[in-house]
Amino acid sequence: MRTSAHSNTCVAWIDIHDSVAGTSARSYINKTIVIGGRNCQIRGAAPRPGSALCTRCMRWGHHSSVCRSKGIRCPLCGLPHSEDAHSTYCAHSKRDPDARSCVNCCAAGKTKRDHSATDTSCPFWQNRFDRDWLRRQFPKK
Repeated sequence: MRTSAHSNTCVAWIDIHDSVAGTSARSYINKTIVIGGRNCQIRGAAPRPGSALCTRCMRWGHHSSVCRSKGIRCPLCGLPHSEDAHSTYCAHSKRDPDARSCVNCCAAGKTKRDHSATDTSCPFWQNRFDRDWLRRQFPKK
């Protein structure tokens, strides 16, 4: 991400998979690496606690360990099957296996929902760090 519209510097975020303590990741902070022939300094980033995406029902706001859904949902089409069974299930039911439908956008009544729940074009994915935005999409009745 560019630091400003007229800047020649940018910020890149890199996930370093490490132990819970983060010992290895911390050893890289303030070191310099070369990317594309340029020296780049590694700095630590503040954690960005987002809202959880349930890998069971594919809805935002809770973790799969506390999901109350009776079955799993496919992240690609939103139907009741796993992602692994997507091509088999959708071909068997005469649905287009390439068709996408976002569970969250459908539930929120959004008009554009022809993407998967994990697609970066999804407004829920784009606002995953904004808990207030996510709450506003499903007001309590």
